[in-house]
Amino acid sequence: MKRTTSTIAATIATVIVGAAGLTACTDDQAYCVDLAKYAASAVNVDPQKPADYVKILDDAKKLKDSAPDEVKDDWAVVATFAEKAEKAASDRVELAKLSKQTGAVMTAYKAITTHAKDSCKVDVPALN
Repeated sequence: MKRTTSTIAATIATVIVGAAGLTACTDDQAYCVDLAKYAASAVNVDPQKPADYVKILDDAKKLKDSAPDEVKDDWAVVATFAEKAEKAASDRVELAKLSKQTGAVMTAYKAITTHAKDSCKVDVPALN
């Protein structure tokens, strides 16, 4: 009888742990969910206007922290650029300087876009 009771207890514990695993969100899944939210807010960002990057700053920071290793550095480039744009505010000289740095941001963003589609099945708006 003891053996049956312990077997039943072990089976119940296994089922509970397994069910918890089904509802738990992995880090990659959480990143993909956050990425989908970001995709919705990034639709109106014009890459030629550094001031537009302020619109995605909070999301970019969050994604930089939660991104998988493959795109972590790319998110750092985007977030850093967005922070610089926020600091520049409406200073035309600073914004002009930033506009010359969009090439690196575009390269990083292209890597993010490709990874998003391949790994998360999320279409991130392209920055044209």
